[in-house]
Amino acid sequence: MQEKKKTHSKTRPWVFTIVGVIITLFNFLIYTLLARTIFNNNELLWLDSMIAYILATFLAYLMHSRITWKERRPTKIGIINFFAWNLTTAIVISPVLTWLFGLITPFYEFAFNISSSIGLPFDYAFIESTGIFCLAALITMVLNYFFYDRLVFGGKKTTNGTASPDEN
Repeated sequence: MQEKKKTHSKTRPWVFTIVGVIITLFNFLIYTLLARTIFNNNELLWLDSMIAYILATFLAYLMHSRITWKERRPTKIGIINFFAWNLTTAIVISPVLTWLFGLITPFYEFAFNISSSIGLPFDYAFIESTGIFCLAALITMVLNYFFYDRLVFGGKKTTNGTASPDEN
């Protein structure tokens, strides 16, 4: 039983990454849809980022609780921690990272020039908003893994939804 726990803890970062990529793609789809339709300029990317992150949070909880940490049942405080952390990320961390990564315009200009020179059909606004999203997502994904593992799904291992007798 201990060997299985060690094996799963070694693969958990990979499972988290795969699940995280799916959630991030969902987040990116919402983010891009909002950026291109409702907020069709890059001046409100922070609001766009916040809304997309909040929607992706619900998907993240479902997927991580059923796939990544399926053998751990979060406590009530773990569930509260999950949504409190994601709310903080959505209204503080993600918008701040979006603003911060928006400051590195030479990087986006360089990427746009390369994209244009090889004939890709992306405009500068798309290159900029996508670059900002990807950099912010990378930082939040790393932070989320450690927060979820320690403070959300750090509870007792379960068997069929109940705590093992030796772990009560």
